[in-house]
Amino acid sequence: MVMMDLRDILRDILGSYRVQFLLLPRQCTAPEASALDFSFRDQLYEFFDYPGFARNIIALVPEDNVIDYKDDFGLHYLVFRGRNTEKDAYAFFGPFTYRAYGETDYERLIRSHGLQADAIEAIRWYFKRIPVIQDYLSWQHMFTTLLSRYLANPDLKIKSVTYDHPETLRQKPVLALSAIPYASVEARYAVEAAMLEAIRRGDISEAIYQQNLFMGFTLDQRVADPLQDAKYMVIAVNTAYRKAIEQAAVHPLYIDAISGRFVMEIENAETTDQLLALIPKMIRHYCLLVQKHSLERYSGPVRDCLNYIDFHYMEPLSLESLAARFVINKNYLSSRFHKEVGMTVTDYINKTRVQRSEELLGKKTLSMQRIAEQCGFSDANYFTRIFKKINGISPNAYRKSLNPPPLSNP
Repeated sequence: MVMMDLRDILRDILGSYRVQFLLLPRQCTAPEASALDFSFRDQLYEFFDYPGFARNIIALVPEDNVIDYKDDFGLHYLVFRGRNTEKDAYAFFGPFTYRAYGETDYERLIRSHGLQADAIEAIRWYFKRIPVIQDYLSWQHMFTTLLSRYLANPDLKIKSVTYDHPETLRQKPVLALSAIPYASVEARYAVEAAMLEAIRRGDISEAIYQQNLFMGFTLDQRVADPLQDAKYMVIAVNTAYRKAIEQAAVHPLYIDAISGRFVMEIENAETTDQLLALIPKMIRHYCLLVQKHSLERYSGPVRDCLNYIDFHYMEPLSLESLAARFVINKNYLSSRFHKEVGMTVTDYINKTRVQRSEELLGKKTLSMQRIAEQCGFSDANYFTRIFKKINGISPNAYRKSLNPPPLSNP
């Protein structure tokens, strides 16, 4: 199994637990290493040595094994070395904890690190976003199974390493510590931006991963009724996703159809669990819409023609009629269209009509002549000829493949 395969699988698993996945080079930079704890120590201390922090952990990692590293704040990381092309990189899963932290824990951390009392607010805000792994045994078993195969070590056992000797570091002034809630909000917006960018690209895996991280942030309840509050939140999410795919140049008619459908599902939801389950569903549908209908890579004239063909395929269309409609020289449009789309305008029109006909062929009651007319073909014979040219089989054969005869009893 190559690293990319494992990374994709692990990101999906980790995302469901809201746990971060990082791949860091042995000689990482401060900005790279600061992602290990979401820049938490940078908010507490002056000039924290993040590269040194990462190197100290990396030095403890065996060649073909995994460590469960627990740092001086009680945060856990599963860490192992990459293989093949990523041998000089190390995978970090974390931070996470195996139990929920509370006020008693925050006060203990203040004392053990010799921090100012004001720092408890920073710690409180930080631990609100740290995922808690409740089932320790299942968690360890899952990664032991996966990583034993990846590291080709059937005897792999996750080794626990605890660092519980806090260093004496120069702390940030009280005024700086008071800005911690603002830093947390900025971090939340950064994760949200990464999630929306992934949706704009149509990247389902990345979008769900970032959304799960986003859900790790504690959001204030805005209305007293939890169900109504959740509905307001998911409506806002739906709006944000819709705006993201607008930037991918998906036609508003496609967006409006899917957005309206989700508004109805939100309105009909009867529990907060139903509403939260809608979020990954929305991500998948919006990303698939981008994958299928994004015209972002095309120039304005070509984009206009593609949209017009997609929504007017049943009408008489030609290179000449499109050039006249959009006031473009037909030779220029022909050249530009072929260069960007990879086929002629006529071929694209025919391809679009045939794709629409495939949906209608599933309806046994429609005749070939009727299907041809509804898809913009002049007659059934011409429709049959073009369909066979594109798909390699006739419309009748295609229809039979959709509706195979029942198996006879022996």
